[in-house]
Amino acid sequence: MIKLIASDLDGTLIPEGTQEIEPGFFEVLSELLDQGYQFYVATGRQYANVRRLFSDYADRIGFVCENGALAMERERQQYILEVPREKAIAIAEDIMSFPETDICLSGAKACYIQPRTEWYENQLVRVLKNKTEMFQNLSEIDDQIVKIAMYIYDFPKHADRIRSFFDEKYGDFADFVWGGNDWLDMIQKNSGKGLALSAVLKEKGLKPEELMVFGDNQNDISMLELTPNSYAVDHAKPDVKVHAARTCKSVTETLRQFITSQQTDN
Repeated sequence: MIKLIASDLDGTLIPEGTQEIEPGFFEVLSELLDQGYQFYVATGRQYANVRRLFSDYADRIGFVCENGALAMERERQQYILEVPREKAIAIAEDIMSFPETDICLSGAKACYIQPRTEWYENQLVRVLKNKTEMFQNLSEIDDQIVKIAMYIYDFPKHADRIRSFFDEKYGDFADFVWGGNDWLDMIQKNSGKGLALSAVLKEKGLKPEELMVFGDNQNDISMLELTPNSYAVDHAKPDVKVHAARTCKSVTETLRQFITSQQTDN
């Protein structure tokens, strides 16, 4: 019996290249919550950003953020996985050595950028509306770093080469996965959305088979593998779909059908 539902945002609940959640989703979410189901957003985005996006429901749902490095519920920290300081600085310096990239260091308090272009600054501050601080030197950052990501300009041309560099140098410490929209995300070994959701399930006394999840990209694989009730959206790449039990066209429509089926069974 499903008791908790978790969904990725970008590319799953929010179509790629847009900032708008699927039409009708909040209506379905209200119905789920009113019927006693629990819901978690499971995203690579920062907590402040996604809490704002779900402001009307922020005290009724949970958040797995920063690709699983942070889990929050009702402003209470349920789980955190910090990147060791020396390792974070080393990886950040390497990212910044590539002229084709822009860096985003996500902390528990804010995300930290040193933008090469006005477009990138605008994307983080005004489009994504992240809580953002600029830095000149990495030593200035007084925060727990929980995620490191890079935006890659001219992605098709440079992405594989840059990813290969980081895989070779840091592959024993982390995986470097596509986060969608020309982003390459670093996920520490033995971490990710799946591990964070496992911690949430344990705290709540729930089993993996009582969880339903939705995702579309490589940073969703660990949670797709966590439960037999996993869905990859239809446009997900084949290497993601193989980790999901099912595929679906729309999270909203799938949940609407789920609600109807539960009412019929009862």
